[in-house]
Amino acid sequence: MNIKMTAVALAIIATSSAAFAADDFVDYTNVPSAKTRAEVRAELNQPSVRTAAQSPEFVEVTPIAGGKTRAEVRAELDSAHAQGLAGRQSEFVEFTQVASTRTREEVREEALQAAKASRAVPQRNGG
Repeated sequence: MNIKMTAVALAIIATSSAAFAADDFVDYTNVPSAKTRAEVRAELNQPSVRTAAQSPEFVEVTPIAGGKTRAEVRAELDSAHAQGLAGRQSEFVEFTQVASTRTREEVREEALQAAKASRAVPQRNGG
């Protein structure tokens, strides 16, 4: 059986390598350029082209000088919350210490039951 499989594999390799050896290759090494190297370098040294060529997404980024550190901003926000000046918005909620109502063992047992239930349902392939 191994000899047959090896012979078939070698036959497939031999026929497929002949397909890759076709004469469809076009050599582009001697194609004359439309611009000289100096013209291309001069074009890249222009300010508008230089920023676009250096950015992979072509997005111009203007640097913003921040006057406060992250710690200063967080302290300011915390004091505003303490004074009631800033209300909690639903856009961003930072859960730093969340007390759970269930124990670790209860969560583990629920996960095991869900895994067992998913194995009990027969999987149908195709439909």
